[in-house]
Amino acid sequence: MNRYHDAMEHCAPPPELEARLREAVLSAEPGPQVRPAVFRPRGFVRKTVLAAVIAAALTVSAGAVVVANWDAILASRFGAWAASTPMGQAAFQEVQITSVCDDVTLTVRQALVSEKTVYLVLDYQLPDTVDRDTVEMAYADTDWRTNSVSNPDVSYYLTGDISWEELKAADQDKWADIDWTDYTSYCDYMGRDASSLVDFRLINYTSGSSGHAESQGYDPETNTLTYLYSITAKDGSLDFTAQPLTLVVTPPVLRVDGVDTAVTDHPALLTFQPEAIGQTRTGSLRQDSLYAQATLSPFAISVKLGDVSAPVPYESIDDLLWATALVCRDGTTQPVWELATGLTGSTSISQDDGHGSVSFTTQFQDLLDVSQVTAVRVGDVTIPLE
Repeated sequence: MNRYHDAMEHCAPPPELEARLREAVLSAEPGPQVRPAVFRPRGFVRKTVLAAVIAAALTVSAGAVVVANWDAILASRFGAWAASTPMGQAAFQEVQITSVCDDVTLTVRQALVSEKTVYLVLDYQLPDTVDRDTVEMAYADTDWRTNSVSNPDVSYYLTGDISWEELKAADQDKWADIDWTDYTSYCDYMGRDASSLVDFRLINYTSGSSGHAESQGYDPETNTLTYLYSITAKDGSLDFTAQPLTLVVTPPVLRVDGVDTAVTDHPALLTFQPEAIGQTRTGSLRQDSLYAQATLSPFAISVKLGDVSAPVPYESIDDLLWATALVCRDGTTQPVWELATGLTGSTSISQDDGHGSVSFTTQFQDLLDVSQVTAVRVGDVTIPLE
């Protein structure tokens, strides 16, 4: 049972949210699109049905906000019901931004955004030189060791905006020495050495963030691969909506008869400004030498607990997760592990005396109504949320 689904049935958006959303919907104009004319992902029939369900479900009573344009990929991830909730409406962004990077084209169709998390639907249009029949065959093969198409790696940078031409001018000489089929060859460039972006990097290899990627389909008519990417920040001071977000995307790797070939010889870049109505809530607590912090959004939760003079009560990120629960307005509690999908975190505990800290970040399976949560409880420690 998920009490948040029940809560959503009776949850109406506040007046200021409805007004802002209504204004945004009525004033929106469709932007340029580069997307498959006939999108045929795996599970396409199921996703088409979900899109139809959304359109029907959002025909609501007079005075309600109508937001019926979620991409089927987002609906498949969070469920058709999520588009009509206040959380889903506040997080939704119709992006439709395209970046032509020499022989490839990137498009971000739509995004779901909070201050700490971004989900985005990304189209990668392959070069015309890439044979479509070969890609279609490799994509459909269930034996990835023989034939497959890899998910591109994405590095995220918090920028003041940068163009593809600027990145190319600065880094083209570096690309000539990179084998894009080999992670060990390009990881340093993507993580540290993109010279035009180094000052804006959002570090994926430390406690800075965690991400996820899912392939969503290939359309041979437009030679376009489609993906769902997500990124969640663990840093409490980081805000995705405070500045543009730049994606640097490696070339997909085409494997045919066990031989890997990158579809092109360079990365691609796209920048957009994430936008959302703020829903993230934070809290902190200090009891003697023990301290705790929590950040909660409709998409994810991050918790950190430490002690500077006594042993930390949890030795691993799993222990901390299992001890964490949401305290609801009705007085009940909801274990976080029941809502979670995926887990990242870190431990820093002294072997001599057990002092240090443990932290975790996990995304939610469904959108969470943060307005129904008053605190985060870790064992016998309760962290009130602002």
